[in-house]
Amino acid sequence: MTAAFPPFPPVIDQTIHRTPLDLWSSLAFAAIVAASTYCAFHRKAWLLGVLAFAVPFAAYRDVGSTTITIEKCLALGTAVGLLCSGVPLIPRSRPARCVLLAGAAIMLTVALSVVHAPYPVHVAREFFKQAEYLVLFWCAATLVERTARAQHAFIYGVVASSLIVCIFAVSQAVLGGAPSGIWLNDHPLPRVAGQLEGPNQLAGFLEAALPVLWVAPVLPGFLTPARAWATGVSASAFVLTLSRTGALVTALSYAFLWRLDRARARTAALPMIIGVAFGCIVAGLWFFYWAHAGLTGLERRLLFASLQQPGGVGTRGELWRAAIALFKRDPLTGVGAGNYELLLPTVGLHGVQTQASSLWLQTLAEQGIVGLAALSAFAVVALRQTFALSKTSALSLAAFLAIASLLAHQLVDDLFFFPKVAALCWLLLGAATASPLFEVKQASPDGRTDLTRSIPVAESLGSPS
Repeated sequence: MTAAFPPFPPVIDQTIHRTPLDLWSSLAFAAIVAASTYCAFHRKAWLLGVLAFAVPFAAYRDVGSTTITIEKCLALGTAVGLLCSGVPLIPRSRPARCVLLAGAAIMLTVALSVVHAPYPVHVAREFFKQAEYLVLFWCAATLVERTARAQHAFIYGVVASSLIVCIFAVSQAVLGGAPSGIWLNDHPLPRVAGQLEGPNQLAGFLEAALPVLWVAPVLPGFLTPARAWATGVSASAFVLTLSRTGALVTALSYAFLWRLDRARARTAALPMIIGVAFGCIVAGLWFFYWAHAGLTGLERRLLFASLQQPGGVGTRGELWRAAIALFKRDPLTGVGAGNYELLLPTVGLHGVQTQASSLWLQTLAEQGIVGLAALSAFAVVALRQTFALSKTSALSLAAFLAIASLLAHQLVDDLFFFPKVAALCWLLLGAATASPLFEVKQASPDGRTDLTRSIPVAESLGSPS
């Protein structure tokens, strides 16, 4: 009877297929670059919403050792269009400048790590990955400063992408066909991922998206129920990722929001409760009905006990010890960004090629003390600037909750290893730390011409009902 529980197999193992860039995909990517350049040149506010919406939908095409994606093409076109329109390279908003400088310091430590890197090509890949994040941050900050209602467009993009991704993710648990799972009593239990590469990645994506849904103002017209649906289905998908650390930090994040701004937290409470309850019911059916597990198995899962062998990715203990061993080789600048996974056999982990399951330890191993100092400085700057703005800006409050959750979660995971998680985080930071500007005209001293100057304006994005 249990064999007929899902319409599809609970877990369908993912296989990586390289998809080369062909003529039609080249033309499509070129059209995206051209369209985004045109829209950015004319400073269309909704372009920031498109950047946020496109994050989970990559459409990877392989070129050499890298990939071309929709998000990269949008970022390139937006940056070129904004620069051609005459905007400055440095944001006017002081908080945005501080975060941009901290991000640039991380990129510098990535470059310095090439000194002792056995695989310099991978250092270059990580360097350009960090450069992409800074470009996304700059685009978001500049669009907010230079266009009206860009912050609202960003929220719309997050609402739409979260709704689509999480509906698909929940369907993987209800119907089967999840890309990942855990084995219990010789039965696979699905871990959903939606359009992300894995369940932990989806959890990281939602750690950035959910705070936006929590604190966003009540959206106009038909978008009001869309926000509630997105919040509820995102909560369900989060439960169904079976990410224990993600669930813990997100619960703490929501509790902190409740303490800081109970009115805003209350507007998201009902969708969150319904979503979490639905996710728990579906997960419980898999756990108790499909796998015939009892309360002992549930307790082991909740207490972070492993229910299965880790396979070819190693355990966290093994990966963390390997990170410390590699750090000891070159304590100052590390063994080279992107080199950790390739050097694991040299410290006794054969047949394993993965990240260190900790952003902090991976940074320590690959970029040394210098890199860890830059990452710590970025964490302090990002948290300080977003928290300082959170009293007047709902989006800044969301950014503070998101970056705090992600930095805490990455004590035991490296979510920034995956561009779809990091891209949304950097876009959110850019949109949250920039202040909208308006232009006023003043007479010149001789009284014959008008001078235009931009003045920053605080924007709270409305208040909850």
